[in-house]
Amino acid sequence: MARRMTTWETDVRRGMGVGIGLAIFIVLLDVAALWWVIHLAGTYGTITFWTFVVGLGLLFSLFLLGLMAYWLYGLFLSRYLLDRNELVIQWGAVQQVIPMGQVEVVFTGEEVEGPILFNGGKWPGHCVGFGQVPIPGGAPTPAMFYGTVSPKWQIYVATPGLVYGISPAQRDDFLESLQKRMEMGPTQVVEQVTHRPGFLGWGIWRDRLALGLLVFGILSIFALIGLVTFRYPSLDLVIPLHFDAAGTPDRWGSRVQVFITPLIGVLTMLFNGVLGGLAYRRERMISYLLWGGAVLVQVLVWTATVGLLWSR
Repeated sequence: MARRMTTWETDVRRGMGVGIGLAIFIVLLDVAALWWVIHLAGTYGTITFWTFVVGLGLLFSLFLLGLMAYWLYGLFLSRYLLDRNELVIQWGAVQQVIPMGQVEVVFTGEEVEGPILFNGGKWPGHCVGFGQVPIPGGAPTPAMFYGTVSPKWQIYVATPGLVYGISPAQRDDFLESLQKRMEMGPTQVVEQVTHRPGFLGWGIWRDRLALGLLVFGILSIFALIGLVTFRYPSLDLVIPLHFDAAGTPDRWGSRVQVFITPLIGVLTMLFNGVLGGLAYRRERMISYLLWGGAVLVQVLVWTATVGLLWSR
């Protein structure tokens, strides 16, 4: 069937150029931030809270670069396939199959009355995400956007309960071809489905307990590291690491050792997180116990670290 379908390309040149430029800009910012942290450490001769802030920013930028790479991959492999039975939106590893028999109305962004709500990845030449589009003569309807132009200039294909926004490069020719196929009618029934990478369909994304445990554990680690870096410059070069039954310090060490307890929390979260992830599909209770145990360790680590930071 794929050989009988007409392929309609997207104009990816602007989106790819701007997207790659944004990615390069983020990398340059990361380099500048690293240089600033190194310069700051050389000036003050110690770790400061700004070290943590910049490090957190670098981690976020890595996530952002990964997301940019995923969006650019989708844009580079974007196209639309059309025949009498279905319209297929191919966007990287995602494929939206729209049965022609389910198409209720086709309209353009210029015909929309009211605001179009959009959330997702948007820059000149790239507009992919989700939101709401008011159907002419109808109510705002959930929408998926797979275009290279802004929502106002996209073509909208409305099905019961969901609207798809697209932007073939040959806009007028595509609209004419789509209208002809709708008039001809389908020759077979096609299921309206979404094909996406397997990891996006994992049950864990809908498991609030699992996500809550993991997010709480990760955020507690970051908060603790931030607290340690905030207090670190004010600590003595040598600090008490252990106390006897009477509360008297009986073991001393360098202040850098205050990072050991957060490191224990990080390693525990990584170890239990991976094991819990491996066990999740077969036995969720084991995963909950592992992730809950990691959260308990974070509580103990917090208690120990706070004691070291404010000990005298």
